[in-house]
Amino acid sequence: MLGRYAAMGKNVAALLIAVAACSAAPSRQPQFEPSEQNLLGQWRVIAVDGRPAVMGRDGRPPVLTFDEHGYGGYVGCNSFGGLGLAHESRFYGGFALSTAMACGAPFDTQENGVQSLLASAPTVEFAGPDRLVLTAADRKLELARTGPLPSDRVPVAPIPFIGSVWSFGALDGRAIEMPGAQSGPTLTVEGDDFTLETPCLITKGRWHQSGSGAISLAPDRRTERNCNAASRSQSEAWAQAMRGALRYSNGPNGEILLAGGGHWMIGDLVRRGSREAASLAGRYEVEGGPTAAQRNGAKPAELILTRNAYYLWDGCNRTEGLAILFERQLFLHGSGVTTLANCMPRRDDAYLKRVVTSEPRIGRTSTGLLLSSPAGTIRLRRTGDALPGTGSVTTRLLAGMRFTILGAAGGTLAIMPRNRFRLTQPCGNIEGRWREARGERDGSVRFGPDSPAEACNRDPAARLLQHSFLGNVDVAIGPNRDIALFAGRFGAVRARLER
Repeated sequence: MLGRYAAMGKNVAALLIAVAACSAAPSRQPQFEPSEQNLLGQWRVIAVDGRPAVMGRDGRPPVLTFDEHGYGGYVGCNSFGGLGLAHESRFYGGFALSTAMACGAPFDTQENGVQSLLASAPTVEFAGPDRLVLTAADRKLELARTGPLPSDRVPVAPIPFIGSVWSFGALDGRAIEMPGAQSGPTLTVEGDDFTLETPCLITKGRWHQSGSGAISLAPDRRTERNCNAASRSQSEAWAQAMRGALRYSNGPNGEILLAGGGHWMIGDLVRRGSREAASLAGRYEVEGGPTAAQRNGAKPAELILTRNAYYLWDGCNRTEGLAILFERQLFLHGSGVTTLANCMPRRDDAYLKRVVTSEPRIGRTSTGLLLSSPAGTIRLRRTGDALPGTGSVTTRLLAGMRFTILGAAGGTLAIMPRNRFRLTQPCGNIEGRWREARGERDGSVRFGPDSPAEACNRDPAARLLQHSFLGNVDVAIGPNRDIALFAGRFGAVRARLER
């Protein structure tokens, strides 16, 4: 079996339900209009296959919860959950991740029935704002709303596709079995183009992000490979599924469910950390921007990226600081060094500066890079190599260092002897070990907390800061040993190094 396809419990997907629901007879009552928000919430299982639902072994009623990235529930025996999204009047669900308690009939039977229905792309029909029916070929599930989503949940936002690589392990509810293949289908997405690679063929084409949790793939060329007959049919099935308008949802660890056109695919984000930082370094100008001649000889706006630093000339003023390119996302921490010229009208490129400093994701193009974030999208043309070196930026942590963390969460990070660290926040402390991880693919330092500060889990900002020091993290410390930047899979932390 190829790929990791088990979805995370109690994590649920972005939802879009289109259900026709108007009676032919006129009515003076307000008409219920099904929408994405109607499915969000907690639901009690009323009936399974036309029979009243069985109360749980512990006396609890069977329930399901749908939120922005999937489903979770308890229907008599075990707690379970998985990725899922509603689209095209169907609920596309991933395999359930479940606790493993054996309860016997009728509890096991009811649980297996509900889980298999959710993973078989049932049709969705609302019988009103608080009644819902899910129907598969031989199963039917009737639900009644019991309340809204819990207020303390942690939503998982869809990951932008630009600059990403995904490895898939299941198609249409079936795990992939391709004899002789070392990996499942892989989807690589750059600035303008995508590549779908399977054991038997490579499909390429154009793509675009049509919205949060929505993409469109337009394949226009393919290359055949020699392979066995069993893999050939599956490769063709993947080529047919990976086209057109698709919706997707993500789990907390980079899991993905991608659906559309009656197909649904499950896979994982391929972690690349900062391994590509060196190849992305260089000098860049705005593609199609004004030339020096058009600017009366003045130098056009330019971005210079090195392994751990950046230099931005916006056409009038120059700024610089620390830079980390982690998982194709650009994180910056300005040094405070900037010129303060009184710019002539239209001389500076404020849009370039706004996009570059907004933690954009990066995709390659045929001429350079495409940077994209909620602040906007901009194309950069590569004009040459980056400056040699990194401006005396270091990536070494030493015992005795103490960092004051900037931002809303606040706190300090202390590097202690014997490779210990302590993260201090207003809500509590967390300690653990760290080690250099330059030989690993995700970064230069690996943090291993002993245990979380439980009180901080109730504070979203504090919880995110704790997560930022989990696993592999890249570190950059300024040449004057005054500022520091940490970046990993949970984003970036900016800090001041105390002397």
